[in-house]
Amino acid sequence: MTIIKFKKKEYRVVTSCEHNSVNIDRANKQITCRDCDAVLDSFDVIMNYSDALDDWAKRLDKYAEDTKRDFARNQIVARRLENKKKTKCHHCDQVTEIRIKEPTLWETHAEIQGSNNV
Repeated sequence: MTIIKFKKKEYRVVTSCEHNSVNIDRANKQITCRDCDAVLDSFDVIMNYSDALDDWAKRLDKYAEDTKRDFARNQIVARRLENKKKTKCHHCDQVTEIRIKEPTLWETHAEIQGSNNV
C-alpha cells in the first residue's frame, strides 16, 4: 500500500485595502501599509504617489484656467454694468450718469443669505 501525501494548500487573504497610508522604515528600507501592515513594493508606492501628484497638478491647472476665465467674464460684465449707468436725457439730448445707491454691507449680506436658502 502506498501513502500519498498531499501538500497543504495555502490561501492568501485578499483584502480591500488600497494602501493609502504608509509607514516608511528608513533603517530596514521597507514600506508597510499603516492599515493592513502589508509590506509594499517601494517602486509601486512611488509610482502611485507620482500618479496622484500628476492628477492634482492637472486639477490645479484646470482650476487656474477656470479662475482666469471667470475673472475675464466678470470684467466684461462689470464694464457692461458701468455703461448702463449712463443714459441720454430726453430733454437736452446729453448723456448723463444715473446715480445708483450702492447697497450697504447689511443689504449685501441679506441678499447672499437669501440666495443660499433657495
